[in-house]
Amino acid sequence: MIFKSKRLSEHKEGEKILSDLLEKKDKVLIIHYSCESFITSHGRTPRITSICVRNLGTGQNKTFSIHLQAQFEGIDFNNLNTQDYDQIEKSLLTDYYQFVEKYKDYQWVHWNMRDANYGFEAIANRFRILRGTPVYLADDRLIDLPRVLGMLFTYGFEKNKPKGRLLNLAERNRISTLNALTGKEEADAFDNKEYLKLHISTLRKIDIINAVIERVDKNELKIFTTIKDIYGLSIPGIIEIVRNSWLLLLIWSIFIFTIGVTLEPIIQRFFGTNQ
Repeated sequence: MIFKSKRLSEHKEGEKILSDLLEKKDKVLIIHYSCESFITSHGRTPRITSICVRNLGTGQNKTFSIHLQAQFEGIDFNNLNTQDYDQIEKSLLTDYYQFVEKYKDYQWVHWNMRDANYGFEAIANRFRILRGTPVYLADDRLIDLPRVLGMLFTYGFEKNKPKGRLLNLAERNRISTLNALTGKEEADAFDNKEYLKLHISTLRKIDIINAVIERVDKNELKIFTTIKDIYGLSIPGIIEIVRNSWLLLLIWSIFIFTIGVTLEPIIQRFFGTNQ
């Protein structure tokens, strides 16, 4: 490869990750979930309200939600007390981890599910608190889509405000955000026990993540960053590209030498005349 730089290498790595996913769509799952706000939970691990998983190849969804689980167990989800919620949430997570065990060799694409506040670790911690035993996915099975987009387009590919990068990116690309809640709206919905509303929001965000992957694949995703940013075509970036290629460095040296030879008589004549 003639053109080499850290930015170009990162871009190429992002392309490779995406290409590998798209080659085996039937073995790729998209996951998203909703939960109690970790800001208003006063340090407790946030309760899970809904988990949705979609097979990228078939488009089939598997859902786990408080409102459905309550109906399965004959409990009114509009009037859950603490004990009811614990019981239903444990049943929900038991079913979820049975699903994870079955598909733990698949690739799991997610949006920022990276830590104990919001992520696979947060779900596992919640299940452990309920005296369950989580199934852990290997790190190489987890694909954080914003990180891949950052590799492809730089990490400024979308703004965080006002609705968060996922919804902002959806609106930029005219992907429907109908019924998709912002973080603040999700917190309010949980406080108001609007579990169905949270579930529908989670499903919509799965749709959005799926649509983003499809548009990247078709080279149709509109982003906030420019071509200059994506390929590192700033002056320092261009200098790095030239330095990392013996051929470009040779061409540049010949160019500078040629310019010097061409301009030398002109400079000598000009200064000679002035003398």
